Amino acid sequence: MADDDVHRIELRAKSVEELRALLDDADVDLGCRPSVRKVGEDYVVEVYSPLPTVDRLRTARAAPGVAMNVIENASEVGRVRQAEVGSGNRFAARIAPRGLGIKE
Repeated sequence: MADDDVHRIELRAKSVEELRALLDDADVDLGCRPSVRKVGEDYVVEVYSPLPTVDRLRTARAAPGVAMNVIENASEVGRVRQAEVGSGNRFAARIAPRGLGIKE
């Protein structure tokens, strides 16, 4: 696991204000459309960041009521998914691909 790999991290707090206090100066990626979900009594948001940044948040965080859970190494998941993509030209035989996609 490389230090520069990006990880998907779940942040969980009792209030939106606690999440906001932690994320105000945090150098993390909230994704394209950041949203806070209510899960039981907690508010949950997912962020993307390298582990060294997460470690800095854990040690110097402004909101002690925020729990952090590393869900997955998003960089590794991306590498695995890229390996699933073929490298050939599926249109070379001039035959339309078959499958579940929409045929245009």
